[in-house]
Amino acid sequence: MRAARTIPDAVLRRQHEAADPTASAWVAANAGSGKTHVLAQRVINLLLDGVPPEKILCITFTKAAAANMAKRVFDQLAEWTTLEDAKLDKAIGAHGSGSAAARRALARRLFARALETPGGLKVHTIHAFCTQLLHQFPFEANVAARFAVLDEAEQSQLLERLTLAVLLDGAAAPDGPLAKALTVAMTAAADQTFRDVVREAIANHDAIGAWVTRAGGIDAAIAQLSAALGVDPSESLDALEAEYFCGAIISPDEWPAIAETLAHGGKTDCEHAERFAQLPALSGADRVAPRAGRSLPKRSTIRRWSSGCSPNRRASSRCCSAAVPPPAATRAQRCSPSPTRC
Repeated sequence: MRAARTIPDAVLRRQHEAADPTASAWVAANAGSGKTHVLAQRVINLLLDGVPPEKILCITFTKAAAANMAKRVFDQLAEWTTLEDAKLDKAIGAHGSGSAAARRALARRLFARALETPGGLKVHTIHAFCTQLLHQFPFEANVAARFAVLDEAEQSQLLERLTLAVLLDGAAAPDGPLAKALTVAMTAAADQTFRDVVREAIANHDAIGAWVTRAGGIDAAIAQLSAALGVDPSESLDALEAEYFCGAIISPDEWPAIAETLAHGGKTDCEHAERFAQLPALSGADRVAPRAGRSLPKRSTIRRWSSGCSPNRRASSRCCSAAVPPPAATRAQRCSPSPTRC
């Protein structure tokens, strides 16, 4: 068994100086070096000097630190109530000087006074102290009177109940808008992602409700959102995917620039340029010969038609070839289930 290490006298002197309530002290030390002990002794010194317990406020960062400090103070005061006079005089001798009989009598009453103080000895976290201030002045702070602050466990339980209520409401009306929205969301998102989305929507309930009210109802809000996204509310996901992957996403007036760019590429790109040259939209001066000695199109033109393609040459070739209708011989292969195989 390791013997208890003795605290150096220099450290004890520093602790005694910092625990003096008449001194303004800043204590900085490593974990486990006695900072909480110094703060507890400072509070006890204030009580022995006759300061009412309700006028002492201690603020810490965590609930564990606040509970630890309050326990140390109450344990010390409770121990003094049962000590003999000689031992009590020796214990309170380190907390200042004065009439021994008077300080002894006060020390024996401090435990009861701290317990009987309205609200108890005030050792709070910063959040608890602010909550107490708001409870005392709710109208001035514009908050609801007698409000309660949820901790993390209570908040998680409340969100779980709200999420379950949303799912039950959707299940009760399978053909309703809520059930349809949940069906799409649950299909597109993983379990954890769906949970996070629902919680975020609950957290922004006020903002969403205000937006729906300004829009004139849920249907008007959906129409407004659809207009912003450029989709029709009646369109289905399958219809949008079919239109995107099987339709031409590049207008014919941009084909000449694409063909000219491909003509200066590799073998595969030149093959696609040949196919472009056979299209009816490219006729006369618009026709491009492979590896023609002409200059490339402007950079802005290339960026315009290739903004949806990968910078990789092979990926670009696949993307661009999928965007242009191929000859009739290969038209049946145009709409593959996989967009990368078009």
